[in-house]
Amino acid sequence: MRKLIITEEEKDEILNKYVDTTDNKLLTHLKRHFPINVFSVEGFSKPFRRIQINGKEKSLDDNKKYLVNRIVDSVEDEFPNLDKNIMRRTIKYYIDISRTLDS
Repeated sequence: MRKLIITEEEKDEILNKYVDTTDNKLLTHLKRHFPINVFSVEGFSKPFRRIQINGKEKSLDDNKKYLVNRIVDSVEDEFPNLDKNIMRRTIKYYIDISRTLDS
């Protein structure tokens, strides 16, 4: 897979679409319970980013819908009063910031 190169303007555009549609408590929970592991391998130009979901590591470059569904299944019981749309938006935001920000 090739690295997606985006401009600062495009990065801001991606992140701005989530303004006022995410939940800060869930975002903090995601950062604590679904860590992003970044590691480099000699011979590859970009680092590999992996997210840990239920004790298993998944590539952060996997299909975003698949990752969101896996995380929603894990957290929906812990946030029963949170609207599903806000939950999914917050998880998408977490994945997008992890994909776009340099680690």
